[in-house]
Amino acid sequence: MDWKRLLGRKEGDAWQRPPPPAEVTLRAVGYVRSPVTKPRPHGWANVESAVVFEPGHERRLEGLERFSHLIVVFYLDVAADAPEKPEQLELAGGRRAGIFATRSQLRPNHLGVSVVELLGREGLEVRVRGLDAIDGTPVLDVKPYLPEYDRR
Repeated sequence: MDWKRLLGRKEGDAWQRPPPPAEVTLRAVGYVRSPVTKPRPHGWANVESAVVFEPGHERRLEGLERFSHLIVVFYLDVAADAPEKPEQLELAGGRRAGIFATRSQLRPNHLGVSVVELLGREGLEVRVRGLDAIDGTPVLDVKPYLPEYDRR
């Protein structure tokens, strides 16, 4: 794709979107280091953990410490091997909800997204509070939480 041409175009310029891919391949940028070693449904609010980035991401992390909170996108790799792939779950109180209306890890693509408090950064290690991911979970992306865009 010609990104220079795409990103440099002016408002109103003709552009045709290429067909979207049917499959997407992602690579982990880092891994979670957490005292929590097996999945659990709740109790994450005060868990302090770290995202340890792979070598080569140092420059990509510059400036991250200026934010109070981050959005962490991660792959729920343990859930990927779960034998059950439910379309719906029964919630507390007996109500049923489609899997997309829950925060269950048993999603079709096993993606997790959490807004976490940033505690600090040293080199390739970013310390956070409230990340609902177990030790060893692959991290796909980290973004600063910007209230003007992320809070609704």
